[in-house]
Amino acid sequence: MMVDDDENLLASVCRSLSGSFNLVKYINGEAALEWLSKNRSGVQVIVADLVMPTIDGINFLKRACHCAPDVPRILLTGNVSAVPLREAKEHAKVSQILTKPISSMALKEVLARTIGDRCKEGHVENVMPDIVNAAIDRYDFTTVIQPRVRTSDFMRTGGEVLCRMPDLQKRFDIVQIFEGCRNQPVMNRLTMHIMETMIDLAPLYREALGPSARISMNVDPCLVSNNRFVCSVSDFIDEMQESGLKIELEINEKQLNVMDENFAKNAKFLARRGTRLFIDGFGADKGAFELLRNEYFAGVKLDRGLIGRMMGNRSDDAFVSWIVQICRQIGYSVIAVGVENEATALCLREYGVEELQGYLFGMPQPLEEFVPGKIAI
Repeated sequence: MMVDDDENLLASVCRSLSGSFNLVKYINGEAALEWLSKNRSGVQVIVADLVMPTIDGINFLKRACHCAPDVPRILLTGNVSAVPLREAKEHAKVSQILTKPISSMALKEVLARTIGDRCKEGHVENVMPDIVNAAIDRYDFTTVIQPRVRTSDFMRTGGEVLCRMPDLQKRFDIVQIFEGCRNQPVMNRLTMHIMETMIDLAPLYREALGPSARISMNVDPCLVSNNRFVCSVSDFIDEMQESGLKIELEINEKQLNVMDENFAKNAKFLARRGTRLFIDGFGADKGAFELLRNEYFAGVKLDRGLIGRMMGNRSDDAFVSWIVQICRQIGYSVIAVGVENEATALCLREYGVEELQGYLFGMPQPLEEFVPGKIAI
């Protein structure tokens, strides 16, 4: 796909590249995004000009990133020095910036290399939404739960509900499945099914975890931006509350660069209703502290990789201690994920982390295999 308001340039590129590529061209960015939302699975690379009247190239590619996150994006500009490089790289996820004028031969080489690299990396994510939809139709999904404990005495406080897709996981890693479906409508459908399953299992959660247990689940930020989903999740939270269970929502730190006004509005609404919203994987990106300025978050879940390294790396150890101090000063709760040994657990207790989750206290397992009241260590 190529988007540029210069019709003569588009016509020239189309003539030059028609023998090598099937070029979808648009002069209007909004129309291009509408087409992309319906046809993203067939797009191998997106090229956009920086200066366009209705929507500039960086904002176009930002929105294209949300719509088709795994398709490489290339920005064209007549003046590289005028491009806000950080915004282009971090928010629009631009893989290359090309200077105009560019010859048809040079553009052809860049496109061929970009598509070739994508094929070598084995990208299958562009078809994942359809595959996951089919899996949902077959009811190829289930839930497991991993316990969470209070740091002071290692007693259970609740757990995190995780989705598993047994048949599909014979072909794909679970992370690959969710990455391929990020910001896609199928995530709404899957999350709704998981919530229905959790409502059915509410009595068993209460028996296994105890009254007033807190159960967390991960959601895409695009779902929080969806008003209809927020209404549904509010009803779900109320229904679980009637069963004596408190629901907490988690959003991965890496996905929070797609926050918009509607996300903020709905997150504030959920916070006012008493729903705790956590930043999951916090600390993986040491530049994410800006997220702590948002009053609708209740706390952070420290990145499992960071926790895994802290006992053998003084820098990571000090970083964890610093995060906890900052969070306590602003009233954020801190949960550590990926705790695999007692030494790490005791260190985190000393730092003031409130709750722990990891293999030391239990692996993710089906609810029926949970032993009620069991103390981890």
